[in-house]
Amino acid sequence: MLIETNGFSLLTGQTGNTVTGYIFGEKRQPLYDVNVELLDEFSRTLARAKTNASGRYIFNGFPSGRYRIRVLTSGSDFAEEEQDFEVQNFRRVTENGATVTSGFENVQRDFYLKRKKPSDVTSRPQSIFGQNIPEAAKAKYENAIKLLEDKKESEGLKELKSAIENFPDYYEAIERLGTEYIKLKHFEAAQILLSRAVEINSRGNKSWYGLGYALYSLNRFEEALKTVAQALELIPNSVESLFLSGVTLRKLKRYNESLKHLIKAKSLAKDSLPDVHWQLALLYAHNLNRYNDAADELELYLKANPENVETENIKKLIKQFREKAKIKN
Repeated sequence: MLIETNGFSLLTGQTGNTVTGYIFGEKRQPLYDVNVELLDEFSRTLARAKTNASGRYIFNGFPSGRYRIRVLTSGSDFAEEEQDFEVQNFRRVTENGATVTSGFENVQRDFYLKRKKPSDVTSRPQSIFGQNIPEAAKAKYENAIKLLEDKKESEGLKELKSAIENFPDYYEAIERLGTEYIKLKHFEAAQILLSRAVEINSRGNKSWYGLGYALYSLNRFEEALKTVAQALELIPNSVESLFLSGVTLRKLKRYNESLKHLIKAKSLAKDSLPDVHWQLALLYAHNLNRYNDAADELELYLKANPENVETENIKKLIKQFREKAKIKN
């Protein structure tokens, strides 16, 4: 299962510069699930993050240079905003000849979004989601996240439940607990929680996707398809939602539609999702009788997943599909 994160490290596992801040709406209300971009001095997008329930975003791991933070407000009645910043680090060569960078910076850039002028609103506005969360509930949630990050699963789940008890409509806590239950394969509980999450925030793409995944795992395929369609309405080019939609359509024997969604997911994923090759191979071989295409997808699957323990068996399957293709022709 693919779950989107609220932060983005450009250089995973490395230290470096950090830029963080908060996105506020009217009356300093923090805005949740807002898309924020980090751009370089040539306005090229380097990374994207979403704000958490406190309205906070963060980017880290980037080198010296000039950058821009852009708050994306498409589909809302808030105006888009940008802020520039620059970071400068120091480099020195050690006695061993190694180059060491020091003086990393932590930059703060907060945004107070303003409403668009009436003439700027070209479609029916959809509000960016924000909640006024009681401090006690927020503290419980933040502690839960820390515990989960520290691999203290039981304590973290307990704190999430406590945060929800303090504030029953706490969207981010409900969504996170539902997501954690999916990881634990507690799909019934996840379905209940994520159904509540989309009631609270109908524009929560992650909640719609997670709910669709839970329903799929419960073999409730018609409901899963309708749910993942909601996620795709919010983010049409979401790789994980297209993939889930594709495999669900195959379960419903809607093979041509399944193929369309899986091919689009494959194109957008750019080899980052090996399972899409596997699912396409199953579809081609077992439902469309396109054995050469099935073999091609399995070869791509092995290329993207070279450590697979079933490599030899998959190679045998590729050979079988090639032979079937010859017989068919």
